[in-house]
Amino acid sequence: MSRFLNISPKNSKVLHEPIYKNALKLKKDALLIAEINKSFPSATSLLILSSEEVIKSILVLLHSQGYKTYLIKDSKKFFSDHRVRHQLAQLMELSTGILESFEKKASNGQVTLLKTKSEFWNGIVNGILEIALASKPFLDSAQRVKKLMEFNDKKNQGLYVDFRDKLLIPHLEISESDFIETRLIVNSIFNVYKGLKIIFHPKVQNHFKNDDIELLKKQLQVLIDEALKDYSFQNIK
Repeated sequence: MSRFLNISPKNSKVLHEPIYKNALKLKKDALLIAEINKSFPSATSLLILSSEEVIKSILVLLHSQGYKTYLIKDSKKFFSDHRVRHQLAQLMELSTGILESFEKKASNGQVTLLKTKSEFWNGIVNGILEIALASKPFLDSAQRVKKLMEFNDKKNQGLYVDFRDKLLIPHLEISESDFIETRLIVNSIFNVYKGLKIIFHPKVQNHFKNDDIELLKKQLQVLIDEALKDYSFQNIK
């Protein structure tokens, strides 16, 4: 039986977008039930599910571009263990850091990216990558990593009644502030996928210098093929 892990990069090129669209639908559903029903526990769980899907789409996208994501140690867990994808979300900090190679400077607290030849592309880049870059200090924080580590438990808390020395009821365990905090984290993960889609867009060289794009791709290669190749998820319980 063919599974994600044994599909070639060439045949994977059409796979990441359906995964992303499913992730996007889950996120939209989460926002809808939060807004209409004020059901923040269920909405938080759906947001976390959407992050798991978008992480999957990132892995497939990188594989389709020839990066050795499936050769990372314990890669077989990527598509079967939700907790692994939550840990991968912590590693997304590295992917977001890669995006910083788009030359930027601080001015009045805002991020300035490379200027493109097109106002259309300027809008895309400033609307997507600026968010990703500006969120990096938050990604770097110990608090952010801790929240990502709690994603699996938080997802379950939003869906199920449990008992751990006391009765744990979703609407008492997950608040609106938990939902807002989770939404911020999940949006950052989505922005990593969007940023990578820009880098790999077939017409990106019409809007950015070829040397800059190749440098970004080389940095991604070093990150995935070298820095992460021996990273192990064996200690996840």
